[in-house]
Amino acid sequence: MTGDQTLQRQTAPDDNWSTEGGTSQTRRYSSRGRHSRSAKKIFKQRIIILLLSIALIVAVFGWIFASLNLASVKEEYLKYQAENQRELADQKAYENEIALLRSDNEQLLKGIIPGLQPLEFDANIAIEDQYLRNIGFTLTGIGDEKNYEYRVVLQNNGYNVVTPAVKLILFNDRGIQVGSRRLAKTDATTETEFRNLQPNETRSYTGNIELNVPSAEPRYFLVIVE
Repeated sequence: MTGDQTLQRQTAPDDNWSTEGGTSQTRRYSSRGRHSRSAKKIFKQRIIILLLSIALIVAVFGWIFASLNLASVKEEYLKYQAENQRELADQKAYENEIALLRSDNEQLLKGIIPGLQPLEFDANIAIEDQYLRNIGFTLTGIGDEKNYEYRVVLQNNGYNVVTPAVKLILFNDRGIQVGSRRLAKTDATTETEFRNLQPNETRSYTGNIELNVPSAEPRYFLVIVE
């Protein structure tokens, strides 16, 4: 056996060992790389799960806060609605009581002053008393500048001449006289030569009723036909 052959035999096992060692080392490096990538992937997943959990917790607390706030607003609204209903009921009861007192007062005044009627504005009030047919009132102005205007229609259905004698009297809510006016020829809406009403003649009158006290509040009226 030559020296070269002996050297080849001695070196051959070393080459095999080197090849096997390199393969094993490559496998270890590959395993470490896969492990590193897997760890990074798991870490990312955990970060995502953590962020989603935080977002979910924030959403839950936000929903709880919104629900509590909505419940508080609803409670305040219900309280306001209940108070408003109580105020309306109290106001209605107060108005009914005032209306009852006015009705009682009106009946009392009518018993004391026969012919007394509630003062209504912008309405024709039919009064069939001799030659008087109807009367109406209009309120103009404000404060102490209020004007109480009247409109009266007279009609003579008889065969004889009639001399009109009509007096209007205003009263406050206590039955105290606060103003009066007697119809005059100058109050006629159309110019007339005579004061008297001729047979079958219809005549209208209009004017203002002066108040004794400018701040008085008339509530009733009385018409006296003579």
